[in-house]
Amino acid sequence: MPLIGIYVKRHLSGGVMIKGQWKSIMTGFNETCILPTKEWDHNTKINLPKLHASNSIHRFDGLFLPPKDKAAVIVGASPCLNRDAEKLKECNDDFSIFCVNSALKFLIKKNIKPEYVVVLDSDEEDIYKHLDVDSKDLTLIASNIVSPKVLNNWKGKVWFLPYYGMKKSLHAKVKNRLGKGIPVGGNAFGTAVAMAIQLFGARIIILVGSECCYDKLYYPSKDIARENNAKPAEFFITDINGKERVTTTALHTYKLWIERLATEASPYIKIIDTSEGIMGKRDEKSYIYTYELSDIIKRVKEASNKKREIINANPALFNQPLYPSKSGRSLSGGSGRVNVRGHVPVCGSGGAGVSEMRSTQDGG
Repeated sequence: MPLIGIYVKRHLSGGVMIKGQWKSIMTGFNETCILPTKEWDHNTKINLPKLHASNSIHRFDGLFLPPKDKAAVIVGASPCLNRDAEKLKECNDDFSIFCVNSALKFLIKKNIKPEYVVVLDSDEEDIYKHLDVDSKDLTLIASNIVSPKVLNNWKGKVWFLPYYGMKKSLHAKVKNRLGKGIPVGGNAFGTAVAMAIQLFGARIIILVGSECCYDKLYYPSKDIARENNAKPAEFFITDINGKERVTTTALHTYKLWIERLATEASPYIKIIDTSEGIMGKRDEKSYIYTYELSDIIKRVKEASNKKREIINANPALFNQPLYPSKSGRSLSGGSGRVNVRGHVPVCGSGGAGVSEMRSTQDGG
């Protein structure tokens, strides 16, 4: 399986993101907006002996590409998780659940086991509290700046994400051990979204618990709220349903980052938000689609079943090279529309397909 960087370079018009877009995002966010701290340097130095190519997340390159074609479900810790957590149990093997560190305990209490837990931050106390669970059967994806105390307490498998917000000498050492970095988006949630697309190769991304706004408390329960007493800069904002909510500068930045990622990745990647917060819009201009969680889970299952039927009936289609033409054109199948990578549209595939999906979700 080729590294994703090589993959993107080879398929400039039909891949996940063209090379220039990758470089733009990496430069704009990882180098300009990330300010190194002594804590990041300190944690990275201690963690260096643990970092190897054998436990780099680059081992996951292309894992969700066809024929697996899994949908990535990214679970954050916003208030709507109270409403949607139980619905995650409807996911089957066509889905892979990633959760951020702050959502883990909430999911465990609901008897929901994520496939991957993503942690980016160097904070010791809050992160330790979030991840202090029976972790022997769980898989952690951690950046190199995560506290050694947190890593030592984790009993399950750990894979490392290269994070370059350190001084240059450490940057080089991390890169040599773990490989190329990915866009991080400023938090674990945005990192999970970018990682699912750029590394795992997921083409359907479902956002859960990602309102980026709240009424009184951002987290779904008080016991997982951060203990930092600093009051964030808050301001009022209108959500996609026209309701006035509260957000912060950080949350609003995360929203804008994911929306930019969705714009850059369209039409090859579909990002679907189920949270009904401030992510995306209910109009033709949005590259983030809005669906109720159970509905989109049902649609993905139906599309996956249809794809399996087509594979069984037309196995030769799935032996074609990736995007043999620059347009990445679709091929016609007897049971539905399939492109050369074996994708049955869940939310349309650009043009009329997207218009059809949008008119349906808006009640048209």
